[in-house]
Amino acid sequence: MSGPSGGREARWADWARAAEDPRRAAEKPEALDGLLVLDCAVEHYGGHVLGGFLGELGAEVVKLEPPGGDPARAWGPADVGVRGEGLAYLAEGRNRYYATLDLASTDGQTLFRELAARADVVIEGFAPGQMDVWGIGYRQLEPVNPRLVYVALSTHGQFGPRSEGSGPEYDLIDQALSGLAYITGEPGDVGPEGGPTRVGSWISAYAQAAWGGVATLAALHWRETSGRGQMIDVSGAEALMRYLEYTLLLYHGSREVRERLGGMDIAVSVYTFIPVKDGWAFIAGYTDPNFGAICRIMGRPELAQDPRFRTTLDRTQPDKRAALRDEIARWSVNYTASEILAKVLADPGPGTVVFGPVNRPTQTLAEEHWWERGCFARLDDPIYGALTLAAPAWRMTRTPPRLKVPGRPAGFHTTHVYARHLGLGPARLAELRGRGII
Repeated sequence: MSGPSGGREARWADWARAAEDPRRAAEKPEALDGLLVLDCAVEHYGGHVLGGFLGELGAEVVKLEPPGGDPARAWGPADVGVRGEGLAYLAEGRNRYYATLDLASTDGQTLFRELAARADVVIEGFAPGQMDVWGIGYRQLEPVNPRLVYVALSTHGQFGPRSEGSGPEYDLIDQALSGLAYITGEPGDVGPEGGPTRVGSWISAYAQAAWGGVATLAALHWRETSGRGQMIDVSGAEALMRYLEYTLLLYHGSREVRERLGGMDIAVSVYTFIPVKDGWAFIAGYTDPNFGAICRIMGRPELAQDPRFRTTLDRTQPDKRAALRDEIARWSVNYTASEILAKVLADPGPGTVVFGPVNRPTQTLAEEHWWERGCFARLDDPIYGALTLAAPAWRMTRTPPRLKVPGRPAGFHTTHVYARHLGLGPARLAELRGRGII
């Protein structure tokens, strides 16, 4: 296709690959360059992830831990670690400076105040009001630094009947309180075949980091015109409530409580996971023409005219949903995912079927597509050795995020941080260390 200048335009995918190429990220500027972030979210994985997100975008993130280290450093499988670090902590410990500080001490609070006076963002995950009790919460810091953006993460939020005295943050609590766990899992309420199922990852932490990150960037943008920072209050349970999509409207409109459906969907069918000879696969074709295509591929064209399954409304009725799933499963379990995919690709239409295998994590890791896009990074780190980590989840053509360095041991950058930002020399730092303040 000829462009305005008369030349040949590159294919879109070729242009996007060149413009976004993560291997060239180091050649480009960083969106948050020059911002100082203090991350003091001890034993709070959502704060840990949020600090990493902002570090990927170029902020100077300083992780402040107790002198003995953040207890979260042990998080991960008890029998597997890397140089003494828990896998969960190391997975998201990237792109920051690690310093130690006892926030419960008077001198520690003084040092924190001095750092916060120079900072753009503070991230904390203590029990609501704890930082305020120490005299270093948003109310005390705002007069010292009116431009400060202060992110407070907690299970129940900073106010409300459940906020005072609330305990540590746990992903399982957030999933349970939000209602997300209730709609996740197989139908039924008892026994191994039924009951709520937690989402397999610590999704609450990533939800808090995502919403907290969006709010932080919005607050920084508003600060450009107003000159003022603000406090951001993110509740882990509330963060997951936004993952319920139309569940609330369903009750409002029909008084129907959304129940667990396992791999099926309440609104459309066929749209589910099915067993295959070599594992599991997903299959979707919920409009009438697309459902007809599934029936052809199965060698059961008459199924599209079965009174139970003739229309979308028929197929989404609870008893018919289950019966249809069973019909498909009896067929699919006789073929591998590749064999079914070949049938899908060979079908002449009308209607289309969406089909593919459910990957194990190792299969995802082995796919060339994700490596070409830079989804994963292999590092040979001088401290932790060979690591394979998830790279930033988004691409940007002008100011791309990047993974510079994995985590570091507690206090690794303590001297650098206090010398750079507060001008403290060796004698003063030795005194603070001797008293257990840093």
